[in-house]
Amino acid sequence: MNANTPTLNPFSEADSKPSSSWGLILLAIILGTATAAGVLLLKWPSVTTLPPEPAATHTKIKSQSKDWDFYTAEIDNLLQELQKQRTTYEIKTKDLGAVEMRIAAEKQELLRLRSEIEKMREDLTTQTTELLSTEKSNVRNLARTYSSMKPAEAVAILAQMSDASIVKLLATMKADIVAKILGEMAKTKDPNAPADSKTTLANRAATISDQLRLFKNETTQAAR
Repeated sequence: MNANTPTLNPFSEADSKPSSSWGLILLAIILGTATAAGVLLLKWPSVTTLPPEPAATHTKIKSQSKDWDFYTAEIDNLLQELQKQRTTYEIKTKDLGAVEMRIAAEKQELLRLRSEIEKMREDLTTQTTELLSTEKSNVRNLARTYSSMKPAEAVAILAQMSDASIVKLLATMKADIVAKILGEMAKTKDPNAPADSKTTLANRAATISDQLRLFKNETTQAAR
């Protein structure tokens, strides 16, 4: 048979090509598996070895029949600090209670003093009102007495009084009687002047007359 003569088997080339491809694929798989296995063997000691335990100091205590192996010095310090704060808080609470009691006692004492002061004020107001009423009554009685006297006799007595007292008396008298008394006072010699002096009570009569006018105006305004 001639070499150039085509073969009659149509599957001869097709069968040879797939065989070579599957061989390469299988070889690649084997190489990949071997490589992975080698890497795993190299890393195996570091994977299987556990990290060293920290060198932190810890204390193991028992609390209510339970073991607390995580109890450390930091927790102990924290507990001590909390205990100190609790003690300080209790002391401050006691001191605050004592201060509150003292303040309450002082408040009661102040209320008692305030009540006594108000009572004294009421009594004083009542007494003042009574004195004023008594004084007014006495002034009226004296005014009636002086009104019944002769002007010269009344002036002789009034000249020994203060201007304020004279004004109060004249303020309750009738206008015509006041005019006679002031007129007599203007002619009367000043008893405090030297014996050879002719000074009268005219200046004093003028001063009393002016004060009497102001006194009546103030009384009228107060009555309104």
